[in-house]
Amino acid sequence: MTWREAVEAAVRRQAAKNPNGTFTRQDLLADEKNRIISDCGGGGETPEQTISRVLQELRDSGVIRFLDDQGSYQLST
Repeated sequence: MTWREAVEAAVRRQAAKNPNGTFTRQDLLADEKNRIISDCGGGGETPEQTISRVLQELRDSGVIRFLDDQGSYQLST
C-alpha cells in the first residue's frame, strides 16, 4: 500500500468517528500512525512528516479541507 492510500484510509476511519467528518492531525497520529506505518511496510526516518505531507496532498486534491490553524481537517468526499 502506498503512503497516500494508507493515510487516506486512516483519514476516512478517523473522520467516521465524528458526525461532521472532522479530525485533527494530532488525533490521526495518535490513533493511526502505527497502522499507517504497518500498512506501508515501514516508517522511514520521519513518518510524522510524511503523514503531514500526504495530508497536504489530500487537501490539495480536495479529499479533505483544512479548517483552522489548530490542525483540524474535515473529510470532503
